[in-house]
Amino acid sequence: MRVWTILFVWGVSIALSGCSERVSIGQRPNILLIVADDLGFTDIGAFGSEIQTPNLDQLAFGGVRLTNFHADRACQQTRVMMMASSGVSAALEYRPPQDGGQRANRLSLNWATLPELLQDAGYRTYMAGKWDLGLEEGYTPATRGFNHSFVQLGASASHFAEILWGERSLYELDGHPVEYQDLPENFYSTNYYTQKMLEFLQSNEEGTPWFGYLPYTTPHWPLQVPENELESYAGQYERGYDALRLSRVARADELGVLPTGLALEDFVPVAPPWIELTEEEQRRYSRAQEIYAAMIGNLDANVGRLVNYLEESGQLANTVIMFTSDHGASSGEHGQRPGGRPQIPDFVDNSFSNWGRENSFVDHGRGFAEAATAPLKGHKGRISEGGLRAAAFINFPRLLGQSEVNGTFMTMMDILPTFLDIAGTEHPGEIIYRGREINDIVGRSAWPHLTGVTETIHLPMDTAGWTSVERYDSQEPLGALIRGNYKITNQIPAEGTRSTSWQLYEISIDPGETEDIASQYPDLVAELVEEWENNWR
Repeated sequence: MRVWTILFVWGVSIALSGCSERVSIGQRPNILLIVADDLGFTDIGAFGSEIQTPNLDQLAFGGVRLTNFHADRACQQTRVMMMASSGVSAALEYRPPQDGGQRANRLSLNWATLPELLQDAGYRTYMAGKWDLGLEEGYTPATRGFNHSFVQLGASASHFAEILWGERSLYELDGHPVEYQDLPENFYSTNYYTQKMLEFLQSNEEGTPWFGYLPYTTPHWPLQVPENELESYAGQYERGYDALRLSRVARADELGVLPTGLALEDFVPVAPPWIELTEEEQRRYSRAQEIYAAMIGNLDANVGRLVNYLEESGQLANTVIMFTSDHGASSGEHGQRPGGRPQIPDFVDNSFSNWGRENSFVDHGRGFAEAATAPLKGHKGRISEGGLRAAAFINFPRLLGQSEVNGTFMTMMDILPTFLDIAGTEHPGEIIYRGREINDIVGRSAWPHLTGVTETIHLPMDTAGWTSVERYDSQEPLGALIRGNYKITNQIPAEGTRSTSWQLYEISIDPGETEDIASQYPDLVAELVEEWENNWR
């Protein structure tokens, strides 16, 4: 066992003993991890949004909001970091798209997953939502550590019980296929995932700690919401994304969640000014944003259902709840402009009157994505900070502060060791595990820092790296690496393409990535590039 792991386990014991006797096996906290899909940094009220999210806000204000929490640029990559505590290039087996156009990439078996390790520690493990880490037998949640699971195996799907592409359903219940006709008539993804999680938790044996993983597909495209919620935000975005960006940033600043060094005057939007759009374009984008907001409102209501159950069953006080987006907001133009990916099937009814309903396919576009990530640059798909920083918080009033804002650097790779720390266990290291060779983890536990035992999470020379091109792609990859106060990247911010040289930013004081200082520190750039090439590419 590594020295730092010993120190962290010792540290959390101190933190726990400060409030009560040392936590016994029967008293270990439950852990609930809720993940939103394509949610922007300021898309919930506690981070600056006008969207009504009272349940999420109550949890966020009752816990610690994390403003320097880094995901990856896209859904699947983030889930690798989360489930394996590994860099993506090491742990994700890249494979070209296969069945029905769904990508067949999968999380390598050479990594122990978070639920497997929590099972070993005596936790019951439950999942409801999007998997996106493997379609084949042996790579699905039922065989990678979950006692019970209802999942959508692929990267995306309609939020209703319908096929938008492909020839078969990718839903599974405990490893058994679930066809669309077997889903309830009123199926809506967020509502049903919540219902299944509630059923799993209700079946949990009293006194047995549990881990619940709820990776919702809201508000990922296609933007869809139940009929009775479709008009919840009608008319509220007619002023457009430029006005929304101003109000969001102002509110986020009031709430203290804007990272130090960010300034709206330094932000240069890529989307055209709202006033330059035609009336028809304005009508379409604002309508899509209304549906997007209604989806987030629905997500919040479902979180409220979970919290109410935990409170009524007497489990809320002993449950660590973490919420996060999986990256920055989507900038998809689906339904707005011709072309784009994925290709919208011909049979989809994308008439304006059908937007948000079954058999529709639309997203809210780059301008509204920038409104949700500014003054951070970029959005989903970018390795700039607007693509990587996620709105996140953690709630556990027994030990954590309330109404706190924490700007300490943390990544998705730190979730696994943090949750193991909470459970009173640790990663076994490089061993033969469940009949297969596994690798060690990269992340570090944040629990001692969050409970006030340590001043930081990472050691000064720790690095986190990102790469953006899949192995079957012949292009040179985009990359980024953060170590301490500095970040290198070879991505051109506006276009998202590769630069012939690396930029360097002092990210601790320039999270907006406004001043490239690579020419001032060529030796540091060379050192960080070598680290990226050797360990993260």
